[in-house]
Amino acid sequence: MNAIELQLFGVFRSWEPTARLRLPLAAGARIGEVRAALAEYAAAHWPPLAHDVLAQSAFADASRVLRDDDAVPHDGALAVLPPVNGG
Repeated sequence: MNAIELQLFGVFRSWEPTARLRLPLAAGARIGEVRAALAEYAAAHWPPLAHDVLAQSAFADASRVLRDDDAVPHDGALAVLPPVNGG
């Protein structure tokens, strides 16, 4: 069992004031599994709206946006980027 470190942006910061979250995750996990683990955390700790925001959010490492089937980076550090409005 490993852990991932999530840096949160946008509306996620209003739901998690530290703007960081550490979640347990099995070694070799994919981004889709991170999304599922965060959704489980969100259901228990954040308002219902979080589910929809999370479904449209992107996950990124230090250099690129990742797809759900991409592997979690070796350092376990990810940013969670909610959708933005405006331009």
